[in-house]
Amino acid sequence: MKNKSLSLLCVSAMMLGGCFAQRTENEGLKAQTVSDSARERIMYQDTTDHVIYLAGGCFWGLEHLMQSIPGVLDAQSGYANGTGEADADYRTVCTGKTGFRETVRVEYDPEQVSLDALLLAYFYVIDPTVENRQGNDRGSQYQTGIYYTNEAAKKTVERIAAIERSRSSRFVVEIGPLINYYPAEEYHQDYLVKNPGGYCHIPWDEIKLFSTLRIDPGDYKKPSAETIREKLIEK
Repeated sequence: MKNKSLSLLCVSAMMLGGCFAQRTENEGLKAQTVSDSARERIMYQDTTDHVIYLAGGCFWGLEHLMQSIPGVLDAQSGYANGTGEADADYRTVCTGKTGFRETVRVEYDPEQVSLDALLLAYFYVIDPTVENRQGNDRGSQYQTGIYYTNEAAKKTVERIAAIERSRSSRFVVEIGPLINYYPAEEYHQDYLVKNPGGYCHIPWDEIKLFSTLRIDPGDYKKPSAETIREKLIEK
């Protein structure tokens, strides 16, 4: 289990940096239906450049975590990458037969926070080694996943996922393009703001930690091989 210390977090931030949402209207992100054979080839085109979709267990906690990070413009709870032909809704998704994941759409200002930092926060609070489960929640809707909508985000996601994958013998986080997405019902939006004592599988101290974190791993640039070589020679 990870040592949840600030010092380790800062080290991880530097490592990830070297390698490391204005809500849409409910009708704005309707899903497109694709066959199973086409699911890996067709990417859902969100019209916003700086957006990422994160599935990390119950979306209440992950939404609140992302909302707390400076630079995040909006975080919206929803359902992503399912196989149903109709709009996803909570009751249907909870059957576990639709393939939809509880997902948070995160829109951010890259001048204030990097995608690297958002993914650091994401991997810090999830367990990437368990399938269809996070915390006390079990079911296919709680499967972890990171879904991108453009090539720039894809490169960042795959780079950081490769680092996280190397840290464990088991890694089951879904990594791939966003296929479809539906905003969740209104009562799910800002749930922990409306219900401060509501259920959250993410510890509150971890949410507070990222709300005050000022080290953005995206600002760290790994020295070139030539620079490292020169430093070693100097010694």
